[in-house]
Amino acid sequence: MTALSPATVLAGSAHRHADTVAVVDGRARVTYAELWLEARCYGTGLRAAGVRDGDTVALLAPNVVDFPRVYYGALAAGAVAVPVGVQAVHLARDARLLVCHTSQLAAGRRVSARAGVPLLTVGPARGPSEVPRLEDLSDVPGHLAAFADPVLDPAERPESDLDGGDVVLGCLPLGGRFGQSVALTGTFRAGATLVLLSRFTGPAALDLMLREEVTVFHGTSAMYAALLDAARGRRALPRLRRCVSRAPLPPSLRQRFTTTFDTVVDVAEGEGESSVPGPPAAAVRPARRIRSRRLGCHGERYRRGQ
Repeated sequence: MTALSPATVLAGSAHRHADTVAVVDGRARVTYAELWLEARCYGTGLRAAGVRDGDTVALLAPNVVDFPRVYYGALAAGAVAVPVGVQAVHLARDARLLVCHTSQLAAGRRVSARAGVPLLTVGPARGPSEVPRLEDLSDVPGHLAAFADPVLDPAERPESDLDGGDVVLGCLPLGGRFGQSVALTGTFRAGATLVLLSRFTGPAALDLMLREEVTVFHGTSAMYAALLDAARGRRALPRLRRCVSRAPLPPSLRQRFTTTFDTVVDVAEGEGESSVPGPPAAAVRPARRIRSRRLGCHGERYRRGQ
């Protein structure tokens, strides 16, 4: 099977699962059609900021819906998206610019200054700021550029351990390798729903799992232990169809977890314990185009199959 680029994964699910909720972030519920449209709109803003084919866009953001919007927006603009952390300034040094979520603006300023790259913000405005906002650049009609969807094979249905009815808890950092591969790309490839949790605690995770009827959990050993601790004394627990750990769990922890939650725990293949975010799973170059099409911004409606 030919490997799909992350951009093609989202574009394909926007065609096949247009009305399915792709991301839940608090009260926000974004469908696949909406997410792909918003990502392409952000791609317009990145182009207006000077990003060109083959450039690198560094991204500093927690687990919020703006993360996939910017990540796939960079890919739609023909760039390479590289999530960075506050301790990984070297990853941003070769970037055309850094996009920072407003909740992490102080850290973004430091990374921008140390790496010597321009800074853009994304997310809710938090008072006056001299830093340009990606949303403002994306909302200028004169900056619309002609981009097309990546080539899609309408007969292709990517293999996945998930299905379109699954609801996945996105508590792993989306900027890390494990979070990108199993939570972000894996969920979107299957057309499932990703429920975001920006700050993990056992009680908060269980409450969110029950409220959103989560069926799949990906986590580290520490997260599994925290869920077990939080489950003590609770009558209602989430019905987890499948769980994936980044590394083999200690036998006693694995046994207690599978018994308590009546589920199975698999180990992700090819994953290590490093928490330092690296480059995307695959460097994405501009996809071959099937037709000319403008990036969508405000007022444009996504039509299934276009």
